[in-house]
Amino acid sequence: METRLKRSKKNKVFLGVLGGIAEYLKIDPTIVRILFILLCLVEPVFILAYFLMAIVMPEEEEETITAGKLPEKVERLAEEAGEKVEELAKKAPTVEKKDDTKLFGIALVLLGALLLLKESIKLPFLGLREIVAALILILGLYLVVRG
Repeated sequence: METRLKRSKKNKVFLGVLGGIAEYLKIDPTIVRILFILLCLVEPVFILAYFLMAIVMPEEEEETITAGKLPEKVERLAEEAGEKVEELAKKAPTVEKKDDTKLFGIALVLLGALLLLKESIKLPFLGLREIVAALILILGLYLVVRG
């Protein structure tokens, strides 16, 4: 039996793209979602790639994608995405307001210091991507320690 890459209906959170990739690779969809989020943090172009994959990948039930059906599919995906966003917004838990001003202040100070260091000490390995990655790592460690 030939396995095809399709958008999942059972492992679907948003449009089923990542669930379909997980089913195709026979791995846990949560792992694919976490990797996708990390990729989007490093390179935001993956967000656009997600929507392009949603257009190109057929749904679980067989559907052929032709040039004539493409506008209809894009419109249907836009409606489906809008409905899913509304549904997720209704389910979103209310969060108690915490004063994380210090946390963001520390993050900005660290980012500023790293950018200044990069300019004053020409380090070839310290690019914007590395700075953002270090900042995310520091913030993540802070949140883990804070509990």
